[in-house]
Amino acid sequence: MARRFFQFLIAFIVLFLISEVPWGELFITLNDVRNTRETKVKGEEAIPLKAFHLTQKALENKLHRIVSKAAVVVDIEKGEILFEKNMEEPTPIASLTKLMTALVFLEQNPKLDDTATIFSCDAESSGRSRLRVGETLTLNDLLHASLMSSNNLATKTLVRVSGLPYDDFIDRMNQRAKEIGLENTLFYEPTGLDENNQSTALDCARLLAFALRDKKIASITTKKTYAFTSLYKKKIRRHQITNTNSLLFQDGSNGTSSLNVKGGKTGYNGPSGWCLATLVENEDGTRIAAVVLGAPTSLTRFRETKSIIKWSSLQQAQGSERSRTTKKTTEGT
Repeated sequence: MARRFFQFLIAFIVLFLISEVPWGELFITLNDVRNTRETKVKGEEAIPLKAFHLTQKALENKLHRIVSKAAVVVDIEKGEILFEKNMEEPTPIASLTKLMTALVFLEQNPKLDDTATIFSCDAESSGRSRLRVGETLTLNDLLHASLMSSNNLATKTLVRVSGLPYDDFIDRMNQRAKEIGLENTLFYEPTGLDENNQSTALDCARLLAFALRDKKIASITTKKTYAFTSLYKKKIRRHQITNTNSLLFQDGSNGTSSLNVKGGKTGYNGPSGWCLATLVENEDGTRIAAVVLGAPTSLTRFRETKSIIKWSSLQQAQGSERSRTTKKTTEGT
């Protein structure tokens, strides 16, 4: 009997370690969750929505397990936080940084049909890219490459030709963060390669919702693919890039995505893990921002994002139905 017990215990521990669920969450109770303090975010332009606030349902939904380090789901019109895990814990956010970079760049009112040439300084410590030093392309194409395929050369080129000195550009990114209520966000550079670029899941949800108010950013981040040409050594080069946000692509039987994605951004580096911020619109028109930070794999960030969106939306719908039923019962008595 004792031998079987120890065999079971060893098997349980092995499965638990593989699942990557933190020990502290294994024995969480609803009472523990209810002790989570409510959070409100301030900001002059705090998105076109009310201050974010926890709902009782968010506290209950925390029992829905995920392995990513931090996450949040927000009804951006009501300002209701529907799900959260470590939503105020600062962590590296990798290329989610590029949402703010795009905002500050577009703030300078650039002529997107103008062209720019990639310099060697843009390629320094920028990682792999199909773009080459000396290649000339439009600012519009550079912006697509930055937001859709997270191209660091394109991002650095945009910053260099923005009209702002590099340090002033970064200062403006941090100033803009404060203006829109990102209280726990700090940028050191524009690509997200620096692990010191940090934010929280809650701040990222606010940044995403604010950035997608810009029609250009919203349009680019919902494109599945994008083709363009460039000039390199007097020859035409053809490019086609694919959006790194897999939630845009087929995952349903009808050949389309099961989510109505209205924009988003992926991110990854070693310290940050796999990250995703995405905005979806439910069938009833409710717009939901979901952020997952620190996922252990690329697949996990997409799987868990879909999971927490669908779980939160289902719980919200059931809560609304119960409220309507209660109201009818009360009116009938």
